[in-house]
Amino acid sequence: MPGSEHPGTRPDAGSRLLVVGASSGIGRELAIVAARRGLCVGVAARRADLLDDVVAAARAEQVRAFPCDVTDAPATTAAVHAAADWLGGLDAVVYASGTAALGPVVDSTAAGWDHVMRTNVIGAATVAAAAIPSLRDGSIGPGARGTLALLSSHSVGAPWPGLVSYAASKAALGELGIGLRVEEPRLRVVVVTVGNTLTGFADGWDQSAAGDGVARWVGEGHLRHEVLGAGDVAGRILEALLDGGPDDLRIVGAELG
Repeated sequence: MPGSEHPGTRPDAGSRLLVVGASSGIGRELAIVAARRGLCVGVAARRADLLDDVVAAARAEQVRAFPCDVTDAPATTAAVHAAADWLGGLDAVVYASGTAALGPVVDSTAAGWDHVMRTNVIGAATVAAAAIPSLRDGSIGPGARGTLALLSSHSVGAPWPGLVSYAASKAALGELGIGLRVEEPRLRVVVVTVGNTLTGFADGWDQSAAGDGVARWVGEGHLRHEVLGAGDVAGRILEALLDGGPDDLRIVGAELG
């Protein structure tokens, strides 16, 4: 685990960001665009080799990797603390980690549900618990408050067949965000509803089952929004962090047809 040295000089308040789930997709793009905007960025995720690629792609000395598996609570807590130590505090934390098990509830297993909930909800709660003491003293955006952003899904309230556990976990994540607003009024807690986005989200799915799923989603009208690029979504999230906008942010593509 990295030591306590800071990235060059001590970062200014308002510039210290931790992105959890930064090895791919929206989290990766957010870390890169934030570093190029001059923020000091800690990046955390399970796949250490991909985090190294993010650090290289950012081409910035003020980016550092803190590998951890968000389903391992002690390791995740240690990584958050190490990132806060290296950055000299935290002004914003974005939880972008997420996973989904493809298949109907009738065929699901307890292990499958457990993995989705540990990744999408319990991991977020673990990160929040570890980061909040530092975020209380953080300051980002015009409101000058420490900020925690949680990435949810537009499928909440309208679960897609085959992805019910995913929607259920994101609904729970949204409730976590609402609850943290009550418990931590000094913080800004942003729940980001994200629509269809081009990422590696479905890379681990069985391709035959995925094909059947897509056909059903299209036929039943679930897959009806424009697919956004991960970089575009990341840019909008960063602007929301920096401009102090609304605490509920919806980033969904235009309806097709």
